[in-house]
Formats: sequence, structure tokens, C-alpha cells
Amino acid sequence: MLFTETRFFVFFAAYLLLHFLIPAAHRIWLIIVGGIVFYAWWRPDYLWVPVALTLIAFHGTSWLAAAADARSRKWRLIATLVVLFLPLAVVKYTYFVLAYILGLVIDPAILLNPPELVKWALPLGISFISFTACAYVIDVYRGRFPVEKRLRYLLAHILFFPHLIAGPILRPHELIPRLKAMRPARDARFMLGLSIFTLGLVKKVVFADQISSAVESAYGAAAATAGALDYITAFYGFAVQIYCDFSGYTDMAIGLALIIGMRLPNNFLRPYGAASITEFWRRWHITLSHWLRDYLYIPLGGNRNGVFAQTRNMLITMTLGGLWHGANWTFVIWGLLHGLTLAMNHQLARFLGRGRALLPNWLAVIITFHWVAVLWVLFRAPDMDTAFRVLGGPFTASWENLAVDLGRGAFPLPLTAVFFLFHRYDRHAYLRIANRRVNPALQYAVIFVCWIVAIAVSQGSSAKFIYFDF
Repeated sequence: MLFTETRFFVFFAAYLLLHFLIPAAHRIWLIIVGGIVFYAWWRPDYLWVPVALTLIAFHGTSWLAAAADARSRKWRLIATLVVLFLPLAVVKYTYFVLAYILGLVIDPAILLNPPELVKWALPLGISFISFTACAYVIDVYRGRFPVEKRLRYLLAHILFFPHLIAGPILRPHELIPRLKAMRPARDARFMLGLSIFTLGLVKKVVFADQISSAVESAYGAAAATAGALDYITAFYGFAVQIYCDFSGYTDMAIGLALIIGMRLPNNFLRPYGAASITEFWRRWHITLSHWLRDYLYIPLGGNRNGVFAQTRNMLITMTLGGLWHGANWTFVIWGLLHGLTLAMNHQLARFLGRGRALLPNWLAVIITFHWVAVLWVLFRAPDMDTAFRVLGGPFTASWENLAVDLGRGAFPLPLTAVFFLFHRYDRHAYLRIANRRVNPALQYAVIFVCWIVAIAVSQGSSAKFIYFDF
């Protein structure tokens, strides 16, 4: 059930009606039932995923709290986390390990006949659900959040449908206290929520979905006829597509939450305006960056034990972060290269000193963006051969059919240019200011025009969100 589909709007209209009718004290059950319906709409047989992971986290922390000493608590934590991540590991990585790791020594055709026996459909949101549940367990272990003794609040925390499928990845303190102190439905920030949702809708259906055809022409089956300009369009286009797709989803999730009186953390802050790779990861998929930092990088030792240990910890963290995105060598290499760049960036900053820069800010932004875009090719490509072909395409493909190539890029190219012109203004802060200062009638008029444009451009249909695959 995509946020851009008619059936979702029907679902949300019914949900919103019940939200206003049900007293705040009992609205927790609406959140749970709404999340179950939302998730089960895809495949009811996979509803066990969020429910089982919630039960593991709930009973695991109760078991943890009953430990007699620190050593016992630590082993109970490890056992809980292993069980918590087991479904993700089995479903997402079994075939990768058997076919690509063991297959380096043993022919996977011998190991698996047929290999499809271990290639299961990936449950929607299993990675995000696992990370959210893990954050709760670890925060309880560290004493940063109390053990939740009422299952319904943890269920609602996990099943809250705006963030259920693709984040943002929540910490327990970001939602559970709000679930326990629900405000009257009329106190919700409807106009601001609708404005942020509309921003996300435009990003998704006007930009991401329309640019996707140009990206597919370079990566897909039609690549044999792609010209040099097609590869250039795909290079810049995918950077725009993945940002508008994922940040568009997050905007819609944040907007929906505001409409029903909840608040989700922001996940993006103009990442392509970053002047270094370190700054980029402070602006891109912020909740994942913080999760990797707090629950992986710092426990590994962070930067506490010298340059070598810090570099090692960054490489491990980012490589595992790449593998989290998908069971493919392209994701592993993507994460590893980000880790190497982060390590180099940290050492350069240490050498130059605090507040000093090697390059002018505008040049650093351009270089950072292009390096990120190069790595996005690895992220998008199904294999390394395709990645090398796309990266080399602008230099090896033909420029002879430029008129035909321009025709294919007649819509994606201007959209890409418009995105970069307005990316600096892509902040919720501007919408919050407008929400306070602009006449509501004018706000509704602008929102109405945006919806008309989105419907006209999308023609009533939309592609699935890219991060649904992760």
C-alpha cells in the first residue's frame, strides 16, 4: 500500500475518521490495528515479521532486566540481539552467503539445487523493523530507557504505519512517550502535516518517478542503444531519483504523523549541499547514520584508540552499513568506499585543524557531490560489470545520435536541473515559517496546485519506493 496510491488515501481517510472519533486514551489500539492492516495489505502471511520482532524485543528486555549480575545481563543482551536479527539474516543473506561466500570454494549449483529454495521474498521493512527493535533493546540495556511493561506501547511503536516500511528508524524515546500521552485529535498540526506530505508527494511522483525512465535506459535491458548523453543523464538522474524517492517517502511519513498528532525525526537535510563526505552522512538518512554511530561504531571503539583503530572501526561500520542495504558485492564495495573516504576525511580534518578547509566551500560541495554520485552507480547497478559500463558510458558510448538522446532526456534533464536549483530550499523550516505567516487560503491553493501537477504528471500511478527493497 504505497503512500501515493488511491487505496492508501481511502485507508487513511477511514483511519483519520476513527482517529477523531476514538478518545485519546484508547487510540493506542487504533495505531496497532491500523499498522496491522497497513502491513498485511501486502502479504498477510508476513505479518508475523513485525509482531514476532516486537515480542522478541519485549520479552528479551524483561529477561534482561531480571539478570542477577552485569555479566549475565551482557550475555542476555547478546542472545536477544542474535534472535532479533535471525529472521533478517536468514531471509536476506542466506543465498548471498551460500552462493557468493561458500561459492568461492564450492560451486553453488552443488550446494543448492535449485538455488531458488533459499531465495525468499524479502518481507517489507524487515531491516527497519529490526533496527528499531534493536535500538529499544540496547537503550534498555544501557539504562537510557526503562523496560516497557505494557506490550501495547511497544507494538504501537513498531507498528506505527507512517514509519513501518522504510523508516525513519526510531529510538524508543522518540515515540513511546508520545504514545503514552496522546493529545486531543484537534491539537494535531494538520496544515503543516499536509504541506510536508505534499512536498514528499511532489518529490516522489514529479521528480523521482519521471527521472527513473532515464536511469533505466542506462542500467536496464535497453542499455545497448544508450548514447553518451543517456549515461550522463542517468549519472546525475539517479542521484536525484534516489534522494527524491527516499526523502519524499520520509516527508510523507512525517506529514502523516503530524496530521494524527505524532512527530517523527527528520531524515534528510539537503545532503547534496555537503562540503565533505562526513557532512554528507550527517545530512543523508540521518537516523541510519546515528544508528550506525551509536550502536556499531562507538561500541567497536569509535575514535578512542588511535588512528588505526578509528579507521578500522569506520571501515567495519560502513561496510556493514552497505551490506545492510542489500546482499550484493556492489553494496559491500559501496559501503567500504564510503568508509575509506570517511576515514581519509577525518584524518585530513585532524591534519588541517578545527575550522580550516583545504578547498573553497563551493568547490568542496561540487567534489563531494560527484564522489557520492559515482558511488551511487555501485548502489544502483545489479553487478560490477554494469557499474563499470555506466561509469565509462559518457566516455565510450556514441555521441552521434545526440538529437535522439536529447529527445529521451527532454523531461528528465530539465527536472534534474530544477532539482539542483531548488535543493538548497528543500527544508521543512521554510514550510514551518510559511505555516505561521502565510494566509491559510493561499497555503491551500498552493497545495491544491501541487496535487493537480502531481496527478497530471503521474497519470494516477506511481512506482514503488526504492527503499522498500531494503
